Amino acid sequence: MIKMNKNLTIVYILCGILAVTGIVYFLVAYGEYEDWVELLSFGIQDETTEKQVEISLFIISGLIYFGIVIWLVKTRFIKKSPYIASILVSVALILTYIASRTVGVPIVGVEYYVGKLDMISKILQVVVIALSVVGLYKIHKSLHTLQA
Repeated sequence: MIKMNKNLTIVYILCGILAVTGIVYFLVAYGEYEDWVELLSFGIQDETTEKQVEISLFIISGLIYFGIVIWLVKTRFIKKSPYIASILVSVALILTYIASRTVGVPIVGVEYYVGKLDMISKILQVVVIALSVVGLYKIHKSLHTLQA
């Protein structure tokens, strides 16, 4: 019984971290929206497409993280797919962030600003990856225990 509680604790923590990561992305999207409104108030239209793409990316990223939480709960934490998805999404977003700060990404180009929420989201994503790997290991281990 203690093993099951330990396993559940890990997935509950993972769900919490996924939700917090989603919230952070919504906050980043809101910050980009405020920047866009400010630029428009000064009559600067040049960055409209860039801001719309960034806002959309951040909102979609937040929704994906919340979707993974729902997926984990609906599959009762025993399917591998949501864990794999959380790893892939987090790795993809980390790599996109690194690219946007080094070589640039289409439409947005190279960003030079590194904010607190940027760092918080990357730390949370590394934790998501680590907990998802642990979750996959626990599933793998429990399947082998059941087969033995």
